[in-house]
Amino acid sequence: MQWSPDEQATLRRRSLGSPSKAATACKALLAFEDLPSWHQDNEYILHGYRPISGSARVSFGSLSYIHNESVNIYSHLVPAVAFLLGEWYIQQYLTSRYSKITAADCFIFAFFLLTATICLGLSTTYHTLMNHSHEIEQLWLRLDLIGIVVLTIGDFVSGIYMVFWCEPVQRQIYWSMIGVLGLLTIFIMISPRFRGPEYRIFRALTFVATGLSGFAPLIHGIKMFGISQMMIQSGMPYYLLEGAFLLMGALIYATKFPESRFPGRFDIYGSSHQLFHILVVFAAVTQLVGILNAFDYNHLHRTCS
Repeated sequence: MQWSPDEQATLRRRSLGSPSKAATACKALLAFEDLPSWHQDNEYILHGYRPISGSARVSFGSLSYIHNESVNIYSHLVPAVAFLLGEWYIQQYLTSRYSKITAADCFIFAFFLLTATICLGLSTTYHTLMNHSHEIEQLWLRLDLIGIVVLTIGDFVSGIYMVFWCEPVQRQIYWSMIGVLGLLTIFIMISPRFRGPEYRIFRALTFVATGLSGFAPLIHGIKMFGISQMMIQSGMPYYLLEGAFLLMGALIYATKFPESRFPGRFDIYGSSHQLFHILVVFAAVTQLVGILNAFDYNHLHRTCS
């Protein structure tokens, strides 16, 4: 169902003029066919859609009731707050446990936690505001995609720091690599040419390819130190598990499983995008555990000349 510009303008005026009434109206959830064409993203999610609000206040008001974006919102809102609070906790933990910790060490952990918070925070805001209007939805979609790349950069920067603990040249080379790849991925994800639903799989593969490029410093590290030592000093087992989580999430996202197999059965809970969100959180937590373990070994057992 395509809404005319006049109909959309009328709804927007009503939403802005009477937020409390609009918030009440939003609880009357819509079916897929009732949405404007720009908001019809997943044809296998049949019900549970919020009406177009035209109001940030109304969209944020939807945090108070259940709809088909609720899990997407809270699955990243809660971890975003946890990672933000973790900034303080991790710094306290590190400075109390390691007497010779450096400012660079503290920065690496703070940077990773910040990138995780940014990624999850942008995702939360996007899914909250995606029913605002086409313009706002597209703006926050681009910011959401940028957030994914930001977290990928945070993963690389922290992981490379641990792999090449005493090798600043290699560290700089791979940091430069992820900087270039990150900018290229951001371009592809925000370019108007690649925004359509027909490029869903291509965007997912771009994200996966950037993530899998993390194997380059790992392979280099294996050649330098041997696989047994790398398993101990770099956090590699955790990075491999993290990659598995992300790959699984990307495949689920691209194929829209399980709702593509059972349309309408996962409208509120258990849809592909929700599973993708949860796997992203698992991956971020795994990365944090990995760099904590690697830091512990390197700090206590390796001395750089």
